[in-house]
Amino acid sequence: MSTVVRRVVAVVLAIVVLGAGSWGLGAWQPFAYDWPDEWDPRVAKLADYVERHADFDFEHPVRTRFLGDKEFEKLVTDDEDDLTDDDRDYYDATGRLLRSLGLASGDVDLFKDQNTLNASGILAYYSPSDREMVIRMNPDDVTGNELSPALRATVVHELAHALQDQRFGLARMRERAHDSGHDEALTALIEGHALSIENMYVSDNFSDAEREQYDDATQGDDEDTAAIAKVPEILSAQQFSPYVFGPTFVEALERKGEQTLLDAFMKKQPKSLEQTILPSKYFEGDKPEEIDIPKGPKNSELAVSGQLSQLDLFFLMVRAWDAPEALRLSDLWGNGSYAGFEVGDDDFCAVLNVRGENDETTDELRQAFGEWAKSPGLRDAKVTPHEHYFSVESCDPGPKADLDLPSESDTQQLFWRAGDISYIWRSEPDSDAECVATGIYTEFTIDELQSDERAIDRYNELIAECRRD
Repeated sequence: MSTVVRRVVAVVLAIVVLGAGSWGLGAWQPFAYDWPDEWDPRVAKLADYVERHADFDFEHPVRTRFLGDKEFEKLVTDDEDDLTDDDRDYYDATGRLLRSLGLASGDVDLFKDQNTLNASGILAYYSPSDREMVIRMNPDDVTGNELSPALRATVVHELAHALQDQRFGLARMRERAHDSGHDEALTALIEGHALSIENMYVSDNFSDAEREQYDDATQGDDEDTAAIAKVPEILSAQQFSPYVFGPTFVEALERKGEQTLLDAFMKKQPKSLEQTILPSKYFEGDKPEEIDIPKGPKNSELAVSGQLSQLDLFFLMVRAWDAPEALRLSDLWGNGSYAGFEVGDDDFCAVLNVRGENDETTDELRQAFGEWAKSPGLRDAKVTPHEHYFSVESCDPGPKADLDLPSESDTQQLFWRAGDISYIWRSEPDSDAECVATGIYTEFTIDELQSDERAIDRYNELIAECRRD
């Protein structure tokens, strides 16, 4: 089985992940902006490559700025002094929400964690709001008009975003997202398309020595790795997931033809993260079920709310079940919503509304959450059934609670399946890749997949069982 996804978390350290703070700014104004007349000579050839290997052409060059480390760091991180009271309340409430659900522990500082993820190893980014590309000018990465291999690959990725922006208007796309699930799916599409062009560039142009430099640079240094290890695993997974699910989703689209990819950007956008995790659900038109925002307990005030994704469901389930079973349960996702409530003077409780794809899978998830509610460290956890969904409630145990948190190995269970779906498409074209990959990853842990010969035998059995008609 392929291990293509195993280095993705390291690769994205070289690529900016600015989230809504970047993509959501500004309106699309392709005719009102003062575009440069020509490309910066250091990126001109790379722009030509992107144009030749994407599915559309640049309308005009893009402004490029090269900045030193200190100036660049200021752009990709936020200053805590600039936070408003509402910002601080949001970070605090979200941290308490995660702790209430057993997904974070101790004194959670989400602002610091987000800055850690944004700043670690970033080499360049494209801003749809400013319509420019900004590149970190490390002495080892820029010599005259020559860029290092790692920086060239990163610039190719960001130029792909610039091209997407000119063709589709990225900020406008994101502003029109119906909910956070739609927005997450668009992120996976956008990043998956850019990463596929970056990977193509590396494959087409790098010598063995250049590939080694690229690999070394994208591994991140020890300081970056240590800092990220302190971030709650669910936040890292949410940040990196577009770079894992996106390429597999884009490959699924491209296998159906160029027009299918273009339609995904415009006419038939993916509506949930679920549709990018398992592309068959996109082609089947499997949309999220309707579900309401949870209601809070007595004497409570809403502090934070949003949509519960399939990825979120996996991390909740993995606290009560082993990773293969948690993956199987997360595939039953039909929709979910979450809310955090301030209760009384100083308490905080999280409430979820969850349903599966149908009443049967909803009941199965409800029973699974019944086991989840027994997990050590949770406080006042309970599950309440309703007609077509169920609610889950759990309250903040405080920073001293001893919680067994999800691990990097748990994330791999979800991420490696995506890479192996892509591998199986190429290696076993007569088999249903999702069927094979899902079968193996819902039966064996990561350790077993690496060391247990039974996994190899089962893999071969699944290749035969999942044959296409």
